[in-house]
Amino acid sequence: MLNMRITRAPLSEAENSVILSEYNRLTGGRIPLDEFVRWVTKSPEGPAWHAILQTDEGRIVGHTSVFPLRAGRSPSRIIPGKSEYSFLHEDFRKEKIRGYESAGRPAFIILLDQLFQHCHERGWSPIFASTNEKNQVFTRKVGLRPLEFSLWECLLVLKPIGAAKRTPNLGQAQRAALFSAGLLHRAVWPSMARVLALSNGTKSVPVPANGIEPSEKPLSFFEDPVSLEWRYIDGQYLRIGLASSTLDYAIAKRGSSDRFLRVCQWRLGSQKSLYRVLPFLVREAVRDGALGVRWAVYEQDQSAHRLVAGMKRLGLLCARRTRIVMVHKNNEKYLDGALWGMNDSLWSFDP
Repeated sequence: MLNMRITRAPLSEAENSVILSEYNRLTGGRIPLDEFVRWVTKSPEGPAWHAILQTDEGRIVGHTSVFPLRAGRSPSRIIPGKSEYSFLHEDFRKEKIRGYESAGRPAFIILLDQLFQHCHERGWSPIFASTNEKNQVFTRKVGLRPLEFSLWECLLVLKPIGAAKRTPNLGQAQRAALFSAGLLHRAVWPSMARVLALSNGTKSVPVPANGIEPSEKPLSFFEDPVSLEWRYIDGQYLRIGLASSTLDYAIAKRGSSDRFLRVCQWRLGSQKSLYRVLPFLVREAVRDGALGVRWAVYEQDQSAHRLVAGMKRLGLLCARRTRIVMVHKNNEKYLDGALWGMNDSLWSFDP
């Protein structure tokens, strides 16, 4: 028999360590302990709510959490919650939860459902998560409904072999195209980017500097200085500013030998801004030894068509994709993509 507790109090170092170790083991993750603690305790809206399953001896065998996000700057105050770090140890998946012995649902479904209800009762809305299509049947059992976002995934490749091997969700023909395009990108872009980035008015600025012009969409994130400082870990991200505009910017997660430098958040008022920012990103990707530059442009963004057209003109590979966000059924009004200021800032918490 398992015991369930729901708490918002900061967990002990030992509890955090056990939860993260088990989560990383089951998911193949590599999240460091200090980053896990950062996400679940230091949001500008306060710490996460945790639901924990333990044996009678006190061993933690199951966990899920929802951490709050600061959204937009609209007069109607909302606190969205992002579901993360969910698991149930494989040896305990058929166990019952004390107090729910007669429930016909698996323990993990009960765990998630109880936490979501708990967060809703405290005014957190919408509750959402990211998942792939094969997990949708499972997430529907806890009241989550799919919201699809169409996007363009645009790539500039600096390491053709590595990119062709490591880029996920590609067929053989697509990998061959990626490799071929990468040969041209690698031959042209590094030297060109070094020259252009020095003379086009772009510069690196602190990520939380001056905040960001707020979006009109109620579900836009990481715009105020406090949220920016929490979201973007110093040293892992860079923010590019333009001397020609106090509004335009781009924030990117630094790359490495096995990953692209990834643009997470931006505002670019024109194609000219793109032509200034991209060489800077390429120069930084070269310095990182990264596979290249990755930029996901969501189609509900007003500048999406212009931005993708500019990237294609510069020779980047751009392919259509779909991002699925699961939104709780209690928040049906948010199953409208037009309400979301979507970009990759919500999905690049990985170290």
